[in-house]
Amino acid sequence: MNDEILQGCAISDFLETEESKGWNPDTRRYYANCLHDLLDYTAQHGAPTPELLERWERQLQTAYAPSAVNVHLAAANNYFKWCGRYDLLRGHTKKAKPRGEPTPTLTRAEYLKLLGAARRLGRHRIYLLIKLFATTDLPLQCLEQVTAELVQAGRGTLHSRGNPIEFYCPPALQRELLDYMAENGIYHGPVFITRGGRMLERPSIFRSMKEICQAAGVPEEKGNPRALRNLYKATQRDIERRLALLRQQMIDQTLELEQQAVGWQNEPTASRGRSA
Repeated sequence: MNDEILQGCAISDFLETEESKGWNPDTRRYYANCLHDLLDYTAQHGAPTPELLERWERQLQTAYAPSAVNVHLAAANNYFKWCGRYDLLRGHTKKAKPRGEPTPTLTRAEYLKLLGAARRLGRHRIYLLIKLFATTDLPLQCLEQVTAELVQAGRGTLHSRGNPIEFYCPPALQRELLDYMAENGIYHGPVFITRGGRMLERPSIFRSMKEICQAAGVPEEKGNPRALRNLYKATQRDIERRLALLRQQMIDQTLELEQQAVGWQNEPTASRGRSA
């Protein structure tokens, strides 16, 4: 059987990477089975595309429990990341969030407390992560796409669950990221990596953010990328509201100036009584 899903990206090679060698034997065996299931599916239906993978996921949902579907998707996502095919990533099946449960949102004052605490503690990497999520609306699953090349360019197209998203790095953040990259010898590839060169894992990111929350006196439930992205969205809405108000004020001022110049009440008294 052909051992490739994409040209030049063999499943056997993927399962021999340094990262995969750190998995327990059961995980490696399960991932191998999942990837060969996908290989069989592509052999019948064609090369992988976002649309084909969506159909594959729907087929999985008819045959497996959500947890098993997620393992298949996790195996495929890890494989496609290794292949550099971020456009083929799929989101996991999630449990429905209870209605009425509020999503925590940081205030700007709390956000500044987090940055201040990270600076005091000398936690440069988590300081930059906090600022990154709060100022760019970056989805957590796209973090490894934030590369040295992307930061140097200042903008680019990322892929989130198969959908393209435009990334823009504000100049102030870009300067800090470039300084961090220079200090740590990061000249290409992902920026947020461990000392051993591996991508940061989600539990490590969440744990570090909660530690900063404790040091800053900010509720721990706000110490996560989602809350920081909510701050970004709230800031954007506030700016749009202010711009709309300013726009209306400028229109009103323009109309007042025109009224003063050619308004009916400024017409000479003798002219007012004349018929049209």
